[in-house]
Amino acid sequence: MYAVAIDHTLAGHHLDLLTKMFELRRRVLANRHYDTQVSGDVEFDIYDMLKPTYLLVMSEEDLVGCVRLLPTTGPTMLRDTFATRLGPDQIPSGPTILESSRFCIASKCASDFDRNGLSRVAYVLFAAMIETMWNLNAQSIVLMTDLRTEHGLNRAGWPMRRLGSPQISGGTTLVPGLLQGSSEALERMYRHANVR
Repeated sequence: MYAVAIDHTLAGHHLDLLTKMFELRRRVLANRHYDTQVSGDVEFDIYDMLKPTYLLVMSEEDLVGCVRLLPTTGPTMLRDTFATRLGPDQIPSGPTILESSRFCIASKCASDFDRNGLSRVAYVLFAAMIETMWNLNAQSIVLMTDLRTEHGLNRAGWPMRRLGSPQISGGTTLVPGLLQGSSEALERMYRHANVR
């Protein structure tokens, strides 16, 4: 199992992987009743047009997980999509902060939980998020996540600081949060994922 980072400069060279990612997002997100933009077999939204970096987890040739990272110096889901639920002063932004969104794990891997309530794919994605954050000269990540993932992150050693009250979206309780990058957190994610 390994992670691949694809930014906007490489997107044209990896259309096959990106198509699989948009298909995975449709399968996972449409079932969660989130506000999704579905077209045929893919899920794609306006934020995909804003030069994101995609992180994909591969198991042999299969795509088993993905997440999107965006700079917070422009439009973001937290600031613009969730603006009615969160005050603008609750959402940190700037050149050293990224936003994580569209976190998806294939259903065949999503139930393979450890004692922290997270799957190996999740840990590989989290490690890739920390590494990519540093490669993009960022120090932290803002996100909206569900309570199970928040608890799993905290138990696994990458604690999330809440930025606001829990919100209900499509029957799911979501929490806005901030994750700080640290070498200790990265080592913990490696250890949980059983990768070096």
